[in-house]
Amino acid sequence: MKYLTFLLAFLILQFGYAQSDQQQVLEALDDFYTTENPVSAANRLREVGSLIPNQHDSLKAEYYVGLGICYGQMGLADSSFMYLAQAKEYAENAGSDIATVKVLMTEGLVYMSMGNYDESLEAYQNALSLTEGHQERRMIESKRKLYGNMAGIYYQLGDLENALDLTTKALDISKQIMDSSSLAYNHLRLALVQVDLGKLTEATDNLNQASGWLTLLGDTTTLVYSENTLGKVFEQQEDLDQALHHYTNALNLARTLGDQEEYALTLLSKANVQVKMGDLSGAEQGAEEVIAFSIAKGYTNSQRMAIDLLYNCARVRGNLRQALDYRNEFIVLSDSLNGLELQERIAEIETKYETERIETENQRLVLENELKDANLATSRIVQLAIAIAAILFSILLAVYFSQRNKKLKAEKEAQDLQVEALYKRLTDLNISPSKVTLDLESLNRKLNTPLSEREFEALRLSLDGLSNAEIADKLFISTSTVKFHLRNTYGKLGVSNRKEALEYVVKTT
Repeated sequence: MKYLTFLLAFLILQFGYAQSDQQQVLEALDDFYTTENPVSAANRLREVGSLIPNQHDSLKAEYYVGLGICYGQMGLADSSFMYLAQAKEYAENAGSDIATVKVLMTEGLVYMSMGNYDESLEAYQNALSLTEGHQERRMIESKRKLYGNMAGIYYQLGDLENALDLTTKALDISKQIMDSSSLAYNHLRLALVQVDLGKLTEATDNLNQASGWLTLLGDTTTLVYSENTLGKVFEQQEDLDQALHHYTNALNLARTLGDQEEYALTLLSKANVQVKMGDLSGAEQGAEEVIAFSIAKGYTNSQRMAIDLLYNCARVRGNLRQALDYRNEFIVLSDSLNGLELQERIAEIETKYETERIETENQRLVLENELKDANLATSRIVQLAIAIAAILFSILLAVYFSQRNKKLKAEKEAQDLQVEALYKRLTDLNISPSKVTLDLESLNRKLNTPLSEREFEALRLSLDGLSNAEIADKLFISTSTVKFHLRNTYGKLGVSNRKEALEYVVKTT
């Protein structure tokens, strides 16, 4: 019996090892979701790669989705799709619709980042079909995000009717689940589409609702944008008093955000309305304030726009000499900006070439590592099987010799004592076994690879203390896309997380 006890203890120990392996994988996935540098996140996942073959299919699917996200955020699309294909296979094997939806949503995001909108829409549509009939909150929220992502693609393609329809559906779901954040941002998204369609009355209503929800959420940055948009709508309707009112509201809110360019842009919008209202002195005063602010903060484009406004004011006043001076200053600044844009395009081409070269090399290394991981996993399984077989064989031998000795002893006692006796056998033994001033132009001058406007926006909002979900709603993109931009940004800054990014910005500004 002691051998049976030993075998049971051994099996319990192996079960404990299996639980420990699963815990390590879950911890690695938790680290992945909080690590915003895609290279660091991928390395953390690969640390537990040898444990994946022994996990259940749902966990395997989540693991490979994580790798797909990492490589997508690194711009290595082929590697990303390879991992997502594995994730989809495991999700389908597990019969998990929510896991399959997650895979398809990630595929759609990667296609979007490549500009392959047809493939992206197909992936989103396939995911949407899987959400039908499900009433779980996670599925309902996934459907809302899918509608929003698809609406964003149609908006970029200029298909405003489809964008309107899908944004309306996303808003309906937000009302159904009464999520304050998605209500605010979907009202705002819907208003933007309606503005482009010329449905200004409906847009005004949605903007007012968006402003109300944003006020409750305390999202001042987006509230500035909403009030500015209201100002533009009333300006289009030639209701200049209302336009000036909302631009003034936006300006007062922008002052609370610190030295950000929104303040300069809002002041320019207000000044342009003042020009239309004949208040040239007020407009000129606002433009001069923008120029001083922009020079101090390095906002060259805002400075150029303010000079153009002063040029228009000088023309209205009939001061042609001053107007000519403003025009020459405007041209000098424009030439400077064009030179920077050319440098950015050259750098973008160089980065794309280098990325493609790295992707080719990375794919080779990925395949080599996968083969190594597979061999290690196979070797471990073989060793475990050999150990169990050896133990079972030893137990069988022990049982055989034990029974044989008992039989010989019984026969000897019968011969020596010539007494009949009952031999009782032993049976039934059971064992149970966790605010920084920032501008794109000056920051990019310190970087080898400059940030794109979208990466800069994501970084700025993250340093404002917004969560990834809040940034996603503010920029009208998904949370995965936010992580994509942040990880690209941290890679270019040479940091691993939001704290290190803040330290870098503080040291360099």
